[in-house]
Amino acid sequence: MQLMEERRKKIMEELKIHETVYVSELSKKYGVSYETIRKDLSYLENQGLLIKSHGGATIKQNAIEYAFNVREEENNLSKQAIAKKAMELIPDNCSIIIATGSTTLEIAKILALKSGYKIFTDSLPVANVLQNSDNQVFIFGGRIRSKSSSVFGGWTINAIEKIHVDIAFIGTDGFSNFDGPTTPSSSDAFIDQTIIKHAYKKYIVADYTKFSRNSLYKICDWQDITALITNAQADLEQVEEIRKHTNVILSE
Repeated sequence: MQLMEERRKKIMEELKIHETVYVSELSKKYGVSYETIRKDLSYLENQGLLIKSHGGATIKQNAIEYAFNVREEENNLSKQAIAKKAMELIPDNCSIIIATGSTTLEIAKILALKSGYKIFTDSLPVANVLQNSDNQVFIFGGRIRSKSSSVFGGWTINAIEKIHVDIAFIGTDGFSNFDGPTTPSSSDAFIDQTIIKHAYKKYIVADYTKFSRNSLYKICDWQDITALITNAQADLEQVEEIRKHTNVILSE
C-alpha cells in the first residue's frame, strides 16, 4: 500500500514539472503494468488533480498550487524583464507594497540595490531579499503560509488597513477564461484584495504564460487595477481584450 501511495505522489510531482505524463513512460519507470498506471491515473483524476487523456494525463491547473520555490524557477527571464519595466513606474522615495509572488520577488531584487523607499510586504522571500538594503522595509504580521511563503490572517489584514501606499505590485497564477487575475488560495486572494484598496496605483505583474493558465479564486476585476504588466510575447488578441478594461504595459 505504501509503495502505491509513493508512486502516485511521484506521478503528481512529475505532472507539476512537465504538466503531461504518459502511461508507457510511467509503466517503464516504475516497473508496473500499464493497467496499474491507468488505475493510478483514474484515482488521481477522481481526486480532481488531473485529466486523463489518450495514453496519459495532463495536470488540472487550477487544482494544484505549486510551492513557491518551484514557481520561482519558471520563466525567470520573462519575470526579470517585467521587473525592469515595473521599475520605470516607481517614483523616487515613494511607498510600495510588494505582494507575494515569484514575479514580484524580481522587483524586490532590483529595489534591494536602490535606496530611499518605504517597502511593505506579506512575502517572506521579498523581506529576506530587502533586509540589508538601504530602504525602510516592513513585513506585515500574521500566520505563515508555507505554500506561498507569505503571511495571512487577521493580523495581516489589520496591518494593511492602517496604511495607504503610492504603488502596489501583485502577482497572479493566471487569468485564462477569467475577467481578472486569480490565485489558488482564498486567503491570498483576500490579502491581495485588501492591498488593492490601500494603494493609489496597483499593478498586476504576470509573465506571458499566465494568459493560458488560471486558478480557483479571482483577486479582482481588471478595472480595479491601474495596469497589467506582462511580456511582449503575450497573445496580442488576449492583450487587446484586457485593454478594453485596463491598461496593459508590455516589457521586452
